[in-house]
Amino acid sequence: MVREFLYRGDRYRATVHGRPGKEEIFIVQMLEDDEEGPEISIDRFEDASNDPQASLEAAIATLVDRMHAEQGLQASEPSAPFAWSDGKVLARVHNGVRMAH
Repeated sequence: MVREFLYRGDRYRATVHGRPGKEEIFIVQMLEDDEEGPEISIDRFEDASNDPQASLEAAIATLVDRMHAEQGLQASEPSAPFAWSDGKVLARVHNGVRMAH
């Protein structure tokens, strides 16, 4: 899945694949004019701190928080919650085959 979301007042793109709770997650902050900014990734299968019971949304939010801490980034709106961007599913993959959306 490639999908945009908003978190803490900023826009990001998530690329996610794998089984629930064991996904590989790649996050890129989207800047003005759709330019790509800072990025971070995780393989939940290999990450010792992973809680496989945590939702994908919670894992993504935690990863963005980690990116902010590691890279010294400031959130535009620190109290703004996680929200998927409606209509921003850029690609959906099932069983390794790209699906129309």
